Amino acid sequence: MYQYESIHQAENAVIEQGVNLLPNSPNPFVEMTLLWFWLPEATEVSLRIMDSHGRVVHSRKGQFGKGENHIVLQRADIREPGIYLYRIETPLGTDSRRLVMY
Repeated sequence: MYQYESIHQAENAVIEQGVNLLPNSPNPFVEMTLLWFWLPEATEVSLRIMDSHGRVVHSRKGQFGKGENHIVLQRADIREPGIYLYRIETPLGTDSRRLVMY
């Protein structure tokens, strides 16, 4: 378990409405990380991961349900170590965070 309960109990206290990215875990990561997010209702989600130059290095789309969800990000999805911005976009709103891969 990647400190799921302690991270998400604190985050759930501040979620009221809208799309919210929760901290990915683990961060920084080596082989894989979980990108956690919360949706006020079921919708399509677009994920984009951008490098420090703003170039999209990975993207994917999918349908996700209301509440807490996650996307598994593998090292092979990005390939190069570094600091990245990840962003989810939905018809309900957008949110972004930073992640680090060693």
